[in-house]
Amino acid sequence: MKKALKIIGIVVFVLVLVVLIVGYMAFGGMQSATAGPALGSGVDRIQAGFSSVYLLDAGNGQYVLIDAGADTKGTAILQALQARHASPDNVIAIFITHAHPDHDAALPLFPKAAVYTMKREVPIAAGREAYGSALSKLTGSTNSYPFDVTHTLDDGEKATAGNLEVTAFAVPGHTEGSGAYLAQGILFLGDAGQITSKVQLTGPNKLFSTDAAQGAASLKHLAQEIAPRGDEVKFIATGHSGTIAGVEALRSYASSS
Repeated sequence: MKKALKIIGIVVFVLVLVVLIVGYMAFGGMQSATAGPALGSGVDRIQAGFSSVYLLDAGNGQYVLIDAGADTKGTAILQALQARHASPDNVIAIFITHAHPDHDAALPLFPKAAVYTMKREVPIAAGREAYGSALSKLTGSTNSYPFDVTHTLDDGEKATAGNLEVTAFAVPGHTEGSGAYLAQGILFLGDAGQITSKVQLTGPNKLFSTDAAQGAASLKHLAQEIAPRGDEVKFIATGHSGTIAGVEALRSYASSS
């Protein structure tokens, strides 16, 4: 009995150590999820599990979400809506940056919302296509919370939700169909980019990305696409590493080797 308990203790210790190592490799050197400037009136940054969700006021009592978090109960999202005297039925659209389970877990709570992704992300969202990242073999090779996409988007395409205009940009690499969204002066990157503790932008995490090199190239291409509208970008917001003011960090990244 003592030997069995000792073995269990060793296994638990090893598992905890692995989690800590993976966590450091994933987020070490990154700005915290709650760091960086607030995004202005009408936009809430919500910590939904261990990822960030963004709630945008679309006018007339309507709201838009960027991603749906890691919490299937959506507790923090529902609380943010309640603070605005709203319910899940007031959410008219959800723009998913990519179909990892820490970004789409609460989708079923919003049955009246239109669900947008980039066109290439559809089979990944549905769980029909594997992620292909280094860690997905351990964390799950396909989407744990498969969902149907009601509206697909191409690179540069614009969508309207309430009084919000949202422009979509393809940023493949973290997943094959990762997307970034520009709305209300904020460039939402999901996990296509990260903000370091030195307040610099860097590419997607290698462990969780299908092709991190492609992701880095996508960020640089995004800087070119954004350039004509750069003055519109007041903030950049990420899925796990907070926010940063302006578009200069993206320009700096694009000009780096």
